[in-house]
Amino acid sequence: MKRRAHLSWPALALSLSALGLAACNGGDGPRPPASVSPVGGVTLAGTVGELLSEPISVRVADNGGAPLGGQIVTFAVDGGGTVTPAVDTTDNTGTASTRWRLGEAAGAQRLTATVAGVATSATFTATATAGAPSSVAISAGNNQNAVAGAAVGTPPAVVVRDRFNNPVAGTSVFFTVAAGGGSVSGAGATTNAQGVAAVGSWTLGPAVGANRLTALVLSNGVASNPLTFTATATAGAAASVVATGTTSLTGTVGALLTPIPTVRVLDANGNPVAGAAVSFVASAGSNVAGGTKNTDANGNASPDGWQLGTTAQNYTLTATAGTLPPVVFTAAARAAVASQVAISAGNNQSVPVGRPVPIEPAVRVSDSFGNPVAGLEVLFEVVSGGGSAVTRRPVTNALGIATVGGWTLGDDIGANSLRATVQAQGITGNPVLFSATATAGAPATVVVNAGNNQAAIAGTAVAIAPSVVVRDNRGNPVPGVAVSFLIGSGGGSLTGGTATTNAVGVATVGSWTLGGTAGAQTLIARVANLPDFTFTATATAGAAANLTAQTSTSLGTIVVASNQAAPTLPSVRVTDALGNPVAGVTVTFTLGNNASGTITGGTQTTNANGVATLGSWTLPTVAGTASVVATIPNVTGVTFTANMAAAAANRRVLVSSTAPTTNAVARTSYQVVFRVQDAFGNNVLVQGVSIGLSAAASGGTTPVAGTISSANPAATDASGLITVTWVTGTGTGSTQTLTATSAGLLSASATAVLQ
Repeated sequence: MKRRAHLSWPALALSLSALGLAACNGGDGPRPPASVSPVGGVTLAGTVGELLSEPISVRVADNGGAPLGGQIVTFAVDGGGTVTPAVDTTDNTGTASTRWRLGEAAGAQRLTATVAGVATSATFTATATAGAPSSVAISAGNNQNAVAGAAVGTPPAVVVRDRFNNPVAGTSVFFTVAAGGGSVSGAGATTNAQGVAAVGSWTLGPAVGANRLTALVLSNGVASNPLTFTATATAGAAASVVATGTTSLTGTVGALLTPIPTVRVLDANGNPVAGAAVSFVASAGSNVAGGTKNTDANGNASPDGWQLGTTAQNYTLTATAGTLPPVVFTAAARAAVASQVAISAGNNQSVPVGRPVPIEPAVRVSDSFGNPVAGLEVLFEVVSGGGSAVTRRPVTNALGIATVGGWTLGDDIGANSLRATVQAQGITGNPVLFSATATAGAPATVVVNAGNNQAAIAGTAVAIAPSVVVRDNRGNPVPGVAVSFLIGSGGGSLTGGTATTNAVGVATVGSWTLGGTAGAQTLIARVANLPDFTFTATATAGAAANLTAQTSTSLGTIVVASNQAAPTLPSVRVTDALGNPVAGVTVTFTLGNNASGTITGGTQTTNANGVATLGSWTLPTVAGTASVVATIPNVTGVTFTANMAAAAANRRVLVSSTAPTTNAVARTSYQVVFRVQDAFGNNVLVQGVSIGLSAAASGGTTPVAGTISSANPAATDASGLITVTWVTGTGTGSTQTLTATSAGLLSASATAVLQ
């Protein structure tokens, strides 16, 4: 249906003007169209498959430029799309319009408006942009292979299209690792002009196997959203060689080891590497079959077999892949089944009867290669000769050796035998027989035979030479045994100190001279490894020969006192010529002089220690030397002395005076000497005692005292003396007196009667 336009006033005026022009043309009939031109812009834009927002309009005019109504205009599109209507008739303003729905292909599209008879046409261009995202598809990077932990070669990319399959630019796509680990860079991407968005890079996870990456278009209504990329992570270059099990193995000598050692070759991420060459080298003595192998799909490789050597020891198998550090397997080769037994130690020994052999019998059990076999029980049994065995059922040790705990031979001299039987079948040489010879017993005891408990004077030999008898543990005398005789105590000497037992087991010392000290003395008889036997003898003292002081012979200086006992009583000791004390000897004690005091118990008898002591000694009160003499017949006596010293001064005594006691001459100078004495009249030799002097006169006719011309007071000299010069006074018949006084001492006087 033709759509007619409602004309506005300006359009109507334009139409009327055109009519006037037509009239001016003289009414010659319809005017032909001369031009068709666009109304509005000719460069347009829109979305594919959508109507443009504004109608497309053209104006048809005559050659004078006046609009022509009723002209048929044809609209045609180039590049897809449709117009409605495709033909329109101009209205009174010369305008014809249509609506343009763009085509489905993105890009430039053109619409042309033509009028019949008009040479030119009106052309419109429109840029068709893609519509909203409608679908997403993988553009690149799917189903790739890369080494685990490495980036794929082609970064995964998607293409986003609208509903007409046009690529859509500017759409956000987010890439996420979905499986396998790994990582991406540039996870958030935007589609470019071609609708393509690509991740920066996709690094696969460290494990071999499938990896997945999802691409999510951040828009609603997109088909196949999200998309998943897959990639396979493959193993990298071989980086290490590891054992699939323990490297410490155990096997049997000469046999193939099971299980067979296996290694796995891994890349840097721990993924198994297939096809890697592995070399297996066995240590000396063992053999490897199939020593060069390539790893299987799981990275594993193992030789065909590893045969251990015939010696029970550790063997090694080294697995090497290129220059990588090798793996070393160690196999401890155990002995095979026991096959033989032999004597290891302890055969053909000789020991005294009833004694254990020094080397315990032992057997060694081994396999067919001579390797020791441990853990087998061996039974040891005494076969002949009596005796006994201990630990009769030992088990072989790591060296294959089983040892009896001990084998004690019987009591009979002669052959003994011991059997060792391995408690297993098929043992060559089983059982084993040990032999031993029982000999006479070893010395067991040393006892006295003669010469014990004797007595003799010190320094002389005992009457009977001591002897011992040596017997074994069954009481039999043992000849040929070395016996050493040694002085034990008391000194003395001996001859024949080394003796050998005779046929009846007796050994005798040559002689035993006792030591010089009275008392018990001993002699030791010694046999190696046996307890000693000790002889005893008593040494007695000889005749008295010496008299010695038992206490000090000098009692020192003793101050005289009344009835004073000696602080130490004289004591002497009587000994024989060897210095031994002699008991029972009479000792006589006598005073050395009349000024020696008094004694009691002057006759004493020596005790068991040869000692005799004076009963008592009362010292004299006379200053000087006091002594007591101890004597025995035919021996020089011993003198004990005491130096008796004066007691403390307590009085003065006139010693001498040149003045006569009668008929003295007046006014005459006389010398008077005073001495300090003790209470017993003993002179006291004390210096520096201060003595005061005074002169007096009495009686007679007109007595006048004399004078003292010496120092007053005077001091005693070292002899305890003072010497005074006294000049008598006057007075016929008078008594002149010179008096000496000192604090704490008795006074003393000298007198003279004047004529």
